[in-house]
Amino acid sequence: MGKDSAYYISLAQKRRKDTDTLKYLLPQYAHGFVDECLLKYQLSTVFNYTQDIYFFYRFLKENNPLCKNFEIKDIPFEVIENLSHQDINEFQVYIAKGHKPTSKGIKPAEDRAIARKMAALRRFYKYLLDNDYLRVDPTLKAVKKSKTEPKKKEIRRLRPDQVMSLMDSVKSVNSESYHSRVMSEVTAKRDLAIITLLLNTGIRVSECAGLDLTDIDFEENKLAIVRKGGYEDHLYFKKGVKDALTDYIDNERPSLLNGEKSEALFISLKHCRMSVRSIQYMIAKYGKNTGLSEKLTPHKLRRTYGTALYNKTGDIYMVADVLGHKDVNTTINHYVDIEEEHKKKASNVDIYGMDDDVNKSN
Repeated sequence: MGKDSAYYISLAQKRRKDTDTLKYLLPQYAHGFVDECLLKYQLSTVFNYTQDIYFFYRFLKENNPLCKNFEIKDIPFEVIENLSHQDINEFQVYIAKGHKPTSKGIKPAEDRAIARKMAALRRFYKYLLDNDYLRVDPTLKAVKKSKTEPKKKEIRRLRPDQVMSLMDSVKSVNSESYHSRVMSEVTAKRDLAIITLLLNTGIRVSECAGLDLTDIDFEENKLAIVRKGGYEDHLYFKKGVKDALTDYIDNERPSLLNGEKSEALFISLKHCRMSVRSIQYMIAKYGKNTGLSEKLTPHKLRRTYGTALYNKTGDIYMVADVLGHKDVNTTINHYVDIEEEHKKKASNVDIYGMDDDVNKSN
């Protein structure tokens, strides 16, 4: 289990291969930066930094006249050496315009997207400075967006009645089309096990997809998962989860394997491990079948669990531990609507003793 399992080894190999592919699209003098990052950070972080630096070079090729006739990997170092803080500001404007098409056109980038790419660029220039490639860092004088109080987003989660409707939909294999209903019947026990597990443990979809059969301990009702960051963690589950898992493992998993061998817990119709995307698709399908107005995602189930656990216990640190958050503020800001719960509780507090007076008069 853990980082030594075949699944996580293959994930790491793929991420390393993707990082190397991007690295060799960059100029030679940028390769050392990627190599240094590989020694310092998690593979996923290195891949993100490499992506962001490649995005920066795309900006240069599109907007700098000196780069028009070069492939990105051939952009000379003199271009980087002669950039000013105004050029870096232009890059931030370029990011802000957005580059991902949506059904409504190009959506402008959020502040955090600019901050992330600028963080990567600042690390790149620091590397160049520390290794005596440069004497001046243009990112130091570039504009830094002043920090403002972030707008509080509504924590999207399911209400208790929606949870019940969702579970009913999965159990009864409700579906809009005959084909979908037939396919769902083949995987009904698996789908119920996954949704029951997510709603009662709050694990991430990546953690769910990575589960092996040997990760489940039915004697202690415990499961082992690999958290974000690569460390192993253990969570406990209750009888309802155990029942759903054993029913699936005993009565449906063998038929899904169809004679194939796999260490994975959750098996797809292709007789191998379910991918993150296939779990996301399955959950969205049941959300649609339930009649939910917004797309249902594994993350929404995670938030639903976090909020429900907090409402039952009032212990934000317990919720943070179970969700695998190192910073309790992450739990507060993104997973648990503490503010709303506090307002509800405040409305029931008789701080002046007026309720007693009303009751006496009645």
